[in-house]
Amino acid sequence: MRKLRQEVDVSISTVQRDTEKIKKEFYLYKGEALVKSFKKNHFEAYYTDTKAKAAELIHSLIPNDSIIGVGDSHSFYQLNMEHDLKKRGCRLIPNTAALNLHSYNSDEYSYVKAPTREQAREILADYLTSDVFVLSANAITMEGEIVNVDGVGNRIAGSLYGADRIIMVVGINKIVQNETEARSRISNIAAPMNKIKYGEICASVTTGKCTNCLSEQRFCNITTILHKRPIESDYHIVIVGEELGF
Repeated sequence: MRKLRQEVDVSISTVQRDTEKIKKEFYLYKGEALVKSFKKNHFEAYYTDTKAKAAELIHSLIPNDSIIGVGDSHSFYQLNMEHDLKKRGCRLIPNTAALNLHSYNSDEYSYVKAPTREQAREILADYLTSDVFVLSANAITMEGEIVNVDGVGNRIAGSLYGADRIIMVVGINKIVQNETEARSRISNIAAPMNKIKYGEICASVTTGKCTNCLSEQRFCNITTILHKRPIESDYHIVIVGEELGF
């Protein structure tokens, strides 16, 4: 075994840095730059460094007694807001209860079915015309654009038109530079992880890359890109300096 030519008496602890502090500062700069990009594109945008602060902000954006459509967002679920929102008189409608005819007749994805088809239609109508619609994004770009891909389309439908206010909560892990990177992130990270979420396996899960499969059960069927805030919409983007969702 080789010996040092010169003894070095330096402790690693004297040169190491606080990685979490560095990340937090980096995320702050990135988040603030992204807020400027979104505001340039006419969205309301905010940066918060923690889930707790994000939840507090979102509470301030949701009036008491609101009907809230929830677009199957694990980013939103991780904020643990349901109990407090219900205490404020809000009614939350998950995507699994907002069913069209095909969904109502399907046994997939643990749908929650109303006793009658007519009641299901009423729930769907409330979901799509809610006071507030909450969701996340599969990716957001530093150019201030939002990229989402759906298999069914209920989440995307709710995010575009119908709700009085739309709130999108996005973790730092979903920020990319541009549309090309957004599509790559969705194909190779978000889509396969969502497949696993539903207990399903597709080629992108087992091979580690998107194969542009032809499966009838593929999730990558519908792509939307919001380049600017949709006209006549009240759109809020909450960026969080923590990893959220997939």
